[in-house]
Amino acid sequence: MGSGSTKILSYDDASRRFATTDLERIETVFRDLTNGTNELSFISFKRDVFANFLPEKLANRLFQIYTNSSRSTMSFKDLICCFGVIFYGTEKERMQLLYTLFAPTGILRWYDVADFLRQCGDPLHEELKKFFEINEMVTQEKFLKWLECHQGHITTITDWLLDEQRSRELLSYTIDKVSNQYAILAGVTHLSEKEIKDLEQSFYQLYSWSNYNNRQQQQQQQQQQQQLSSQLFCNILSMVFPSVLVEGVFEAFDENRDGNIDFKEFVCGLSAACRGPQFERFKFLFRVFDRDHDGILNGTDIHYMTSCLIEIAQFIPHNHLNITAEEYADKILLNNERILKSEDFLIWCQKDGLLIELLDFIFQTCHIVLGLRPSSQQDEVAIVKHFLQREKRPLIESDVQYSRPSSKPGSSWFLITMDWWIRWEAICSSSIINSKELLNKKSSSIKSTKTDNNREPGDMNNSSLVEKCISNDCVQLKSGLRSGIHFEMVPELLWIFLRKYYRCSGPIVSRKVIYRKKVNRPELDLYPLIIKIYRNQTLNPQQTQTTNNNTNNNNNTSPSTQFAYPLLNFVSATMFGSNNASTSTSSNTPRHYLACSYIVSQYQTVRSLAEELSIKFGKSLEEIRLWIRSNENDLRPIDFESIDELTCQEAGFTQTTEILLEIRNNDLTWPEELYTLATHSKALVASALSSSNSLGNVDEDGRGQIGLSNLGNTCFLNAAVQCLSHSFPLTFYFLHKYHLFEINKENPIGMQGNIALCYGQLVSKLWGNVRGPLAPFELRGSVAKFGSSRFTDFQQHDSQEFLSFLLDGLHEDLNRVYEKPYVELKDSDDRPDEDVAQEHWSNHLARNTSIIVDLFHGLLRSQVKCRICEFKSVRFDPFNILSLPLPFDTSIYLEIKLIHLDGSKPTRYGMKLNGELTVDHIKSQLSNLSSLSIEQIAFFDVTSPSSLRRYTVMDSSTTKIKQLNLRDFVAYELPVFKSIENDQLISSYIIAIHRRLERQERYLSPLTRHRMQFFGQPVLIPYNKDESTKTTNKFIYEHISKQLERLLRKNTDVTYISNHALDCDDSLGQRYPFLLKHVNEDGRRCSLCPWNRFCFGCPFECDDKEFLYTNGNIAIEWESSAYYLRYLSGHEQNVEIHSSVKSSRGSNNTESNSDEPSAIITLEDCLQSFINWENLDHKELFNCKRCQKSQPADKKLDIWKLPPCLIFHIKRFQLSNNRWIKSSRSVHFPIRSFHPAKYLAQRSTTTNSLATSLADENLSDSSSSLSSLSATTPEGASTASVDNIFILSPSRLMNGNHSDTKIGLPPPESTDENLVRKKKRFGRHKKKSKNPNEKLNIPCPPKFSQTNYRPLSFGDNSFDADNAAYNLYAFVCHYGVIGGGHYIAFVKNHINQQWYCFNDSSCKPVSESVLEQCSSSAYLLFYQRESLDHRCYMPNVEGKNQVKDELSLTTDDRWCSLM
Repeated sequence: MGSGSTKILSYDDASRRFATTDLERIETVFRDLTNGTNELSFISFKRDVFANFLPEKLANRLFQIYTNSSRSTMSFKDLICCFGVIFYGTEKERMQLLYTLFAPTGILRWYDVADFLRQCGDPLHEELKKFFEINEMVTQEKFLKWLECHQGHITTITDWLLDEQRSRELLSYTIDKVSNQYAILAGVTHLSEKEIKDLEQSFYQLYSWSNYNNRQQQQQQQQQQQQLSSQLFCNILSMVFPSVLVEGVFEAFDENRDGNIDFKEFVCGLSAACRGPQFERFKFLFRVFDRDHDGILNGTDIHYMTSCLIEIAQFIPHNHLNITAEEYADKILLNNERILKSEDFLIWCQKDGLLIELLDFIFQTCHIVLGLRPSSQQDEVAIVKHFLQREKRPLIESDVQYSRPSSKPGSSWFLITMDWWIRWEAICSSSIINSKELLNKKSSSIKSTKTDNNREPGDMNNSSLVEKCISNDCVQLKSGLRSGIHFEMVPELLWIFLRKYYRCSGPIVSRKVIYRKKVNRPELDLYPLIIKIYRNQTLNPQQTQTTNNNTNNNNNTSPSTQFAYPLLNFVSATMFGSNNASTSTSSNTPRHYLACSYIVSQYQTVRSLAEELSIKFGKSLEEIRLWIRSNENDLRPIDFESIDELTCQEAGFTQTTEILLEIRNNDLTWPEELYTLATHSKALVASALSSSNSLGNVDEDGRGQIGLSNLGNTCFLNAAVQCLSHSFPLTFYFLHKYHLFEINKENPIGMQGNIALCYGQLVSKLWGNVRGPLAPFELRGSVAKFGSSRFTDFQQHDSQEFLSFLLDGLHEDLNRVYEKPYVELKDSDDRPDEDVAQEHWSNHLARNTSIIVDLFHGLLRSQVKCRICEFKSVRFDPFNILSLPLPFDTSIYLEIKLIHLDGSKPTRYGMKLNGELTVDHIKSQLSNLSSLSIEQIAFFDVTSPSSLRRYTVMDSSTTKIKQLNLRDFVAYELPVFKSIENDQLISSYIIAIHRRLERQERYLSPLTRHRMQFFGQPVLIPYNKDESTKTTNKFIYEHISKQLERLLRKNTDVTYISNHALDCDDSLGQRYPFLLKHVNEDGRRCSLCPWNRFCFGCPFECDDKEFLYTNGNIAIEWESSAYYLRYLSGHEQNVEIHSSVKSSRGSNNTESNSDEPSAIITLEDCLQSFINWENLDHKELFNCKRCQKSQPADKKLDIWKLPPCLIFHIKRFQLSNNRWIKSSRSVHFPIRSFHPAKYLAQRSTTTNSLATSLADENLSDSSSSLSSLSATTPEGASTASVDNIFILSPSRLMNGNHSDTKIGLPPPESTDENLVRKKKRFGRHKKKSKNPNEKLNIPCPPKFSQTNYRPLSFGDNSFDADNAAYNLYAFVCHYGVIGGGHYIAFVKNHINQQWYCFNDSSCKPVSESVLEQCSSSAYLLFYQRESLDHRCYMPNVEGKNQVKDELSLTTDDRWCSLM
């Protein structure tokens, strides 16, 4: 029975029964509900057509009747056919619909009817049973005759469709007292409904300032709950008002005194301040000055008033008030007996001209800033002219002593042509004719006057002022223009005000305020510089494909090997040896494009220009760089960060200046760096990345200050490499080329020396004579080649994972063990820890010996103890990075809002409980804090104001606190009664919910004419079913009134604090501003009437009759006027803060403010947490040898050996609820004199002889780091030459007898490959050298001899340098969220002892005070032992051969591995 095909009524017949306006309304609402698809779903049909009154089965059957069987949606015509029968159909048509409902198949059988009625919740009537006993199968004709005889009163369904009187009532029923807020507010203000609707837009525009990011989401919520906070309102008014006046005006608007201004207070405040008779406006001023709200102005209030008036006096021309605020106040108090009453204030207002000026000032601000439209054009002219006169004074008068926000440098003013300004002023000034003139005019004159009143000044058009219009916001003016002759200038606020009512059809001309010291006052820069802003070109897909094709053709690689980023394809093509991939692209595609032209004053600072551009393009200052652009290949950087006061004139800006605005890519790369890499040769790629990246002599103090370019989310690599390259012993090792003698290409688990060679080359360049950032392509390629699948893409990775991989890779490439012996790991078997440790360390050194092991490897002891027999299993494992957990507190902080039964202000309690405890402890703790019994406390879910449901999880005694998803709960005080049967306390109550009805202009059916709105928090009402004294209706009303007393504006307050002009609230004459009704649990339908009555709830009066309990809820139905004018919604969230909140928050680190001392943890706390015992859960049972089965156990880690270079990893990324989160807790770390030895495992006081002998035997020849060495001069070089070319090593790194040795870093290597190639080609042939290393042109590293041999023992702490202190020399910080953050390195240069911040390619010096601010982001910490002699870790390479300092992989293989 689809559209137009129903047998009961066709669409044409049905539509003729509707009024034209009703049909249009239904069609409009239907189109909006279906989003123009003409398809109404069943859910919407049940909700928006029948308001969820129909039973589910009945609604579904009715929906199927009026839709085609092939469709699941209803069309507009189907809906009209349905309405035509139900609301306008004849009795016969409705009977036919009843037959169709009972007999969907066309044949009416008893079991179909009985089943249908049972599913609809309708009882089976006896008459209906008898009817079907006689007739097993009933035809439509017989069924209709039977219905006529019984008049339809057989079932609820038949009663609904055959009750014509009820249908007429539904069509005509309306609630007279339901009004919208616009009509209500218009009744208590001097504003019209249209003005209030316009103010609503202005109000939510002001509100959206604080919720800009969530503006759309906020506007979808109930707009009445949106409020202007004190801070936001004061920020808005501070653009115009003096700061001393702002707070008083806010309090005059804030009638509820809740620290917020809702829409009702906003409208009433504007009406009181700007409309109505003058004495009402003076009353508003009285409320501005009455700070203590006591109805009188005492000495403090008057002193505040005089301070405001003195500020206002500065805005009045030629008004020099030579009196202080104290003297002014004393003068007023002397004449008024130390106080001012409201009537005295009104009299005094007539005498004091400053109060008139202040009232006018507020009047102007309410219109221009807060959005009130002027009531007449005459008011509009007065508002604009007076406001403009005050704002212009600092610009035109040099002796003005005050400054306005609009006159600050950088403020924008807008130009309006003088022709339009004069025409607008004349039309608005003559729009209202004097009443005397109006009486003297004849009818013709009156008609002419009416015509004049409709005149408009037209659109604003500034074309006559413009010489050249470059863009919408960049306009060049004609020369010789003067203010007041050719144009009028208005501040930005006034321009926005005028634009609301007048269009601007021509170009918009704005100019900025500048300040020149010579002029000594602000002025408008009419003729600023017009510069061009360029941006980096973004390749389109076609250009990217072209580049990929060129690369593929030159290198015979598949498309899958190409980089994910187009710019890196340029670089890869260059590195492959292609000469025309990047060249062809760069020649066809300009690198830069003109983004816009921009107006710049030559007197503004460069930093202010950068801030303006960052706002214009939606980027932060850290994401942009500025360059002065002569051409694409001639760029000069502009440093706007280090020099704040550098002006554009001093920076060399002219009319022809071009600026390149470089914006960092999403993968953290800089476009200019990548373009430079793409256009340079392979040799220069490694040494010259930008115009500032050039070869040259670098001062010794300037070495090690080279940044690394981001190649696409490679900040994790850059930060780790910078920290590792400032590990002095390791850098000494690589710069002196020791690694070339120890490359192990035969290691099966190594990288054939590629990682070591790439890192060595990179370190050599970082500490060489290159200026500017480097691109770590070789290292990145080798890491991608050998780093499995972890580092093959250009996504963000973990810096700690990369550092661990890099250290392992360097170790395997430099492993001195070529044939690793098989080592069997033995259990401790209750042997001394010293013996087991020595055994494990010896086994480790037997397979692993390298400079990485010597410097970075330590030893951990792992203990697992059986909880049953306390058997211990001990093992020792090496480590290179110590991962420290953040101290974890199992306690959980909870806050509970307790709503009292007596209607007093709710109380918020705080508690901190162990997460392993059950929820019963929450009730017990709350019972102790609130002095209530446990039976009087219940937790409820208050997420929906239409219902109140018990939080059943809190009633389960087995639920643990850590299993709760919430940390903020709402509890109610329950009414309890003694049971008659067993004298036990039982709780019995009724739930009352708040609601109101709002009339809708647009609705589908009469059932949805009114929209039901729920709000507020439900109320509990005591009700004892077993009580002998019955509960009366009056008791219910009184109890609810007591609960709501704190949420109602009292009648006694209205006469003073209200900004109302009149009183239209009908509820003020009644005892209660609400009506109570019986409703079901969802609060939408009556709990007494059947559904076919379509009753929203049956009311009951406040009388002594017994309350009729219906097993449902009570609806507190508010009249619209009472809700808008008396209900204080802002007071709902007001609570009393219990002392337990402060004490619990103070002891809860995770919830505290990160700036509080209690929220800061130390590195020592992390170490202590690392060595604490840990309980293994049941999934990790321990296979106990003593018990011979799996048992629960505890585990503990201890530090046994500390390496010379100690790296800590703070585990900020944690898995919580199956998702990774980042902790930003502050970890205070020491910079110097850190003593981690106190966290070493306890050892026996006597030294085991076996351990000592093993140490002497195995450790002495395992590594050259086992002895102290003295330096000797490299072979072939004199002592003097060594002294001259080597940097002095810091004295703190020396110990023993070697403090006078001057072996440090070698001098920078020459990277001019052309010179090297030239020498190789044209140089003379020399005699072959006996030393094979001379062929490689690589100097031999310093050679050291052994002295003062001292074995390292496991028997005491001498193994760890006698508890030596450690100093911080580098650390990595992670900023941002997990998966999308950024890594930055802070390192200490060992040459000049200066700390530097490495942010990819940027390198800037920082002070130690900056390091303390990194406690919440520190991720990797690098420490080095004090008095460390780096020479004792250098190997003896005498007699060994060097490998070539070249990569063993071809470039093709290396670069293809990146994808």
